[in-house]
Amino acid sequence: MGIEAFRRPDAAPQPQFEWFGDSLEPTVLTRQRLAYRLDMIRSLRNHLGEGISGLAVSGSEMQADDEALAPYQLSHEVSHMIAVASDALGTLELILRDPTEGLRIPLFGLYPVARQALEAGAYGLWMVAPDNPAVRRTRALRVQVQESREETSLISEFLKDRGEDDKLMKKYKARERQKQRRSESRVERIMAVAAAAGLPTAEVAKGVSSMRTLLDEVDMRRPPSIATTRAIWQYVSGLAHPSLLRAIQASELDLSDTPDPQVHHARMTAKEDMVLLALDVALTLVGDLLDEVAGRARNLAIRWRRDDVGLPPGWRLR
Repeated sequence: MGIEAFRRPDAAPQPQFEWFGDSLEPTVLTRQRLAYRLDMIRSLRNHLGEGISGLAVSGSEMQADDEALAPYQLSHEVSHMIAVASDALGTLELILRDPTEGLRIPLFGLYPVARQALEAGAYGLWMVAPDNPAVRRTRALRVQVQESREETSLISEFLKDRGEDDKLMKKYKARERQKQRRSESRVERIMAVAAAAGLPTAEVAKGVSSMRTLLDEVDMRRPPSIATTRAIWQYVSGLAHPSLLRAIQASELDLSDTPDPQVHHARMTAKEDMVLLALDVALTLVGDLLDEVAGRARNLAIRWRRDDVGLPPGWRLR
């Protein structure tokens, strides 16, 4: 059942359930499942509230990681990923929940937001899930190195000289580029922390150059039941960009004739099972991330129990 699993972590013995979804009309069931995902998003965001506290409880693995990496604490990175994923999921709820008619499903606009939630959950899991503390700490610093390099690249792009720049603008940009060279020492500071913590500096220096590799490493720990996380990420990425081929794949096509026998009109509507898949993967990653963080932080209250969403569509008490 994937994300619809309704057994709660650390809960008492569960009653028996049975599946009756095959007796429901498939389109109706899919719509019910989509609505259930929105209830799950609301449950998750209610659980997270204003944010998570107690990530580095005294004596926890997370506290030890933070102390080894200061001032580039793992808990800061992880809490940010959780916040980004929560905000993206909340935005998906705003997009998909019609207050008067139940659901409203755009063709493509939800996929960039689903991708953001997926990536934030994956980044957090990639950093916090390894049992080896040296791996967790190395990955946390790799994220910091990557962010620093991307920031440098971004500023450099803004400070490029343009043909229409006058003398004052060129002098201003030259001064700012000089400041930027001084700020590039941040990577050197990160590398110094890595060396002091006994971490492999060559590995830290790699940064995180490939989202594909990161997702593969996430799947190595907890393989998904439907498709690899990387495959689903690539799918929604194609929809986050204006790919005609991917748009056709993700849509229901209704073809109609025109006066010209060589030409047909094509009406595209959202393929709801693909929307469901994107929500499933994003919610699964975030739920798994909270479970991992709860263990590393020695704070079981961080786990998302989902007690407030009821049984998934198609299931009932036996």
